[in-house]
Amino acid sequence: MENDSGQAPGMMEEEAYWLWLCSCPDLYRSAITALLRYFGSVRDIYQAPVSALDPWKKTGSQAGLKWAGSLAAHKQSKSPEQLSEALKQKGISFVSSTHPDFPPSLRHLPDCPFGLFYRGRLPDPVKISVAVIGARCCSNYGYQMADLLSRVLTEQGCQIISGMAVGIDGAAQSACIKNGGSSYAVLGCGVDICYPPEHTELYSSLPAHGGILSEYAPGTRPIRGNFPVRNRLISGLADAVVVVEAREKSGSLITADLALEQGKDVYAVPGRCGDRLSLGCNRLIEQGAGIILSPDNLLENLSVSIGLKRTGRREKCAGACSKAPAGLSPEEQAVFNVLTSDAAGAEEIAAKASLPLIRTLQILVQLQLKNCAVELSRNRYAGTAGNYG
Repeated sequence: MENDSGQAPGMMEEEAYWLWLCSCPDLYRSAITALLRYFGSVRDIYQAPVSALDPWKKTGSQAGLKWAGSLAAHKQSKSPEQLSEALKQKGISFVSSTHPDFPPSLRHLPDCPFGLFYRGRLPDPVKISVAVIGARCCSNYGYQMADLLSRVLTEQGCQIISGMAVGIDGAAQSACIKNGGSSYAVLGCGVDICYPPEHTELYSSLPAHGGILSEYAPGTRPIRGNFPVRNRLISGLADAVVVVEAREKSGSLITADLALEQGKDVYAVPGRCGDRLSLGCNRLIEQGAGIILSPDNLLENLSVSIGLKRTGRREKCAGACSKAPAGLSPEEQAVFNVLTSDAAGAEEIAAKASLPLIRTLQILVQLQLKNCAVELSRNRYAGTAGNYG
């Protein structure tokens, strides 16, 4: 599998070794982490003899025995070059977490995947992404709300992230595509498997209107334990999470909790008291999630308008003023001067501007009206183009 230089034939970059490692069946993140700690690098794992895996086979751990055996077989049967060609024939791409094209919003996760397989393209890191999720067995009301909210968000240039599940997920992603937007599905199986099978049409449409992503190698079956794990990627790719309908114990609430841990805003559509499909959303609102009263209300809270984009992690408004407008008061100028393209909390802005917090919040509202500032998430503000050129 190697040439005299010790590198995979025809595959001279580290990316090839990551592709090889992440393609190994039954080898998940915890096992890869252990291998990297033991061998030192992904290249060293590839080059190590099969006998180097013997310590794991002798531990007596059923899990360790399984993945060590799988990796040993993988070493003897597959080269990076063969795997790359196989993916190419299936229309599948791969990107490792060390590659510049890897989604930057996932790099900050403590359990960031080592690589992603995808069909279509990766989410545009410059555009705002909103995850729209909810119950599989949704009501007609929930389906209509998912369709409406997704359509309005799409019209504002937002990317829609979801899990391609039946119900709310499918409604949101289908509405996005129908309205000319970009949507991305994160699967709990290989990207070469349509799951659920009811969404064959949506699955076929996504690569041309966004993408299908997974940390699991092609061929991985949709087993139950994969889906809670993949939920961190749905919230991780999104700037905000919208829950339309959810039972009190559901995967949607897992995603919402993960989003909060990741510092993302969570919004929920309220429902009738006692309605089982509304218990999860009503509970989120009780715990402090933003309440969605209308599409316009959601847009206002998200501070999304036509042309809103991000540069780096957060963005400025396209078409915003190129310099501060004339006539700013000294206090407005002081706040304007400390705003940058990265969102900052109101308290931090107040401290830098040497102003009381209440007064700073008032000034931030005034600057938004003058198109010189934008609230990117609750009480977190960024400047527009004039602040940073």
